[in-house]
Amino acid sequence: MSLMVRYLAVIDDGHDVKNPVTVLRMIDGSSVALQLNEDAAWVRSTLLARIEAGEAPYRLRSISPRAAARIRKRREQKINFKFFLLVRDDDPTDTPVGVLREWEPTGGGLYAETYTREGEWTRSNVRLDIERGSDIQNRIVPSDASTVHQIIESWHRLWKE
Repeated sequence: MSLMVRYLAVIDDGHDVKNPVTVLRMIDGSSVALQLNEDAAWVRSTLLARIEAGEAPYRLRSISPRAAARIRKRREQKINFKFFLLVRDDDPTDTPVGVLREWEPTGGGLYAETYTREGEWTRSNVRLDIERGSDIQNRIVPSDASTVHQIIESWHRLWKE
């Protein structure tokens, strides 16, 4: 059973659904709203509650996951990602079993995502898990954008078979 995710464009007189102030992501059954910040990170937000309470001068419009992805992709273009390969600790060939990208969004901290079989980058704690020893089967190997994108493309071909 997959979770239902809804996306809401936050708009005002100067922003429409194609270029919203931001996007909110809601998972049905959860009271937590995630907001897409300018650095393409999904962060917890009280914006939905503030809009519904009339405390913020915005309106909400439902948008498709595809539209939300396009908006996020535009924001990603401004980011200087650091890329890594995830490899099995005991694999001397360093054959990737996953890829990781990290960046420092405004406000500090480190934001990390791994690429999924669904073709999406999703939030990841893999570095933290490895550092604290709860994931001892994988290790992180520095890489570059070109190599990571080639690996993703090869996976796409493999997954279509």
